[in-house]
Amino acid sequence: MPKILLIYPPLSKVERYSSDIGDSGGNQMPLGILCLASFMRAKGYEVQAIDAEARRLSADDIIEISNEFNPDFIGISSTTVAFHRAIEVAASLKERFQTPIILGGAHVSCDYSHAMSFTEFDYAVFGEGEHSLFELCEALLNEQQLIGIAGIIYRDDNGAIIKNEVRQFISNLDELPFPAYDLIPDIDLYRPRPQNYKELPVINVITSRGCPGVCTFCSKSVFGNHYRYRSAQNIFDEIQMLRKMYSVKEIYFQDETFLVNKKRIKDLFELLKQADISISWTCLGRITDVDHEFLKWMKENGCWHISFGIESGNPDILKGIKKNISLEKASQLISACKKYSIRTTGFFIIGHPNETLETIEDTIKYALSTDLDYATASINTPFPGSPQYETIEEYGTLDKTDWSQYNFWRPVFVPNGLSENILIKKHKEFYHRFFFRPRTIPIHLKIIMGKGGFRRLLSLIKAARFLFKKS
Repeated sequence: MPKILLIYPPLSKVERYSSDIGDSGGNQMPLGILCLASFMRAKGYEVQAIDAEARRLSADDIIEISNEFNPDFIGISSTTVAFHRAIEVAASLKERFQTPIILGGAHVSCDYSHAMSFTEFDYAVFGEGEHSLFELCEALLNEQQLIGIAGIIYRDDNGAIIKNEVRQFISNLDELPFPAYDLIPDIDLYRPRPQNYKELPVINVITSRGCPGVCTFCSKSVFGNHYRYRSAQNIFDEIQMLRKMYSVKEIYFQDETFLVNKKRIKDLFELLKQADISISWTCLGRITDVDHEFLKWMKENGCWHISFGIESGNPDILKGIKKNISLEKASQLISACKKYSIRTTGFFIIGHPNETLETIEDTIKYALSTDLDYATASINTPFPGSPQYETIEEYGTLDKTDWSQYNFWRPVFVPNGLSENILIKKHKEFYHRFFFRPRTIPIHLKIIMGKGGFRRLLSLIKAARFLFKKS
C-alpha cells in the first residue's frame, strides 16, 4: 500500500494576522487536506495528515513525523500568505528524504510560475485536486508519462515548467468521501472565533464548491465560478457521522454561499427533523439569497448567526468591485435578523481601488448605522488570480516583494491618494468606533456569560490589546 503524507504548513497566528490579535481567534479544520486524504485513502493509499498551524509544529516536528511514517509521497497545501513556510518545510524535507514533494492549494493554483520557480517542489496540483493528485501519484509509482494528466505541473528534462490542461470540475460532489476527520489528533484544536459559536464541539462543514459571484477581489482559482453542491441526504449522512464520532452540538456551514439553494437546505433540515436531530448552526450568506420568510424559517430550524459580505458602505465602490448588493436591502435584512434573534456579522474591506478617506468614512458610518452585532474589517489584498489583480496598479501601488504580508491585515496595496499609515489608522478606527459603543456591551456580556466564558473573555482581552497597541 503506497503512503502519502499531506501537510498544512506551520504558519503562526502572528504571521497570519500581522499581530497578536491572532491569538484571539480560532482555528478552522483544514478540510482541504482532509478531503484529499479521504479520497486517496479510498483509492488504496495509506494517508497521514498534519495541520502544523493548529498544532503549532516546527519543521523539525514534521520531519520526525515523516521519519516514522516513511511516505512515498509528500503533499504540501499552501495559501499565498503561508507560502514562505511551505518553502521552508519542503526544503527541510528535501534535505532528509528522496520522496517526491507535491505542492497544492491556492497559491500555486493562481500563480504557478512563481510557486514552481522554487525547486523545493518537484510537482504541483492546481485547481480541484482529488483526481489530479491520485493520477499523478499513480503515474509516478508506475513510471508513466505525465503529459496526459490534467491539473498538474512538472518540469521536463531540461528543467522547463510544464503546465498541463485544466481539469474539469467534479460535477457530482456526492461521489466524494467525507473528509478524513479521524486523522485529526484532537478535536479541541478547532473552534471558530469566540463570538461565532454557542456550544462545543463545533465543526466546520462544506457542502458546495464554487461561487457564482463576480466580486473583483475574489480569486476562484481552486473551485471556480460554477456552483456545485452536495445533496441534502449526503450532508445529513455526514452530520450523523459527526454526531456519532464527536457528539457535535453545532455546525458552521463554511460554504462561500451556503444559502443559494433554499430547497436543498429545507430538505436537509427535514431529514434532521425526521431523525429527531436538533442542532445549532451558523453560516456565511449573501444579502441577495435571503428574505424575511426564509430568515424566520432558519431561526425555527436552529440558525443563530449569519455572516454577510457587505464590503463597503459606498455605492460607487460597491459598483466598482461588482458586489451587486443594495445597502438599503442589506440594512433591512440585518434588522430582520435582529427581529428573529439571529446574530449577524458584517464583513467589510477598506482600501479598494478608487478608495478615498470619504469612501472609507462612508463604510464606517454604514456599519454603525446598521443592527449588526459584529463586524470584521480587512484591508484590501489583491491576490493573484483575482480580477482586480490584473489591473490593480492602475489604481495605486502594489507591493509584490513579500507574499507573507498578504494576510488582509497589512496594506500591500495602497490606493492613489492614500498611504499605508492612513490605511492602518482607518482599519483600527473602524474597530474602535464599531465595538466601543454602549450598545455593544450587552453583546460582549452574552459572549462572556455563555459556556466557556472565561476562555472567550481572554480572547476578547487579546483582541482589545491589538486595538490599543501602537502600530
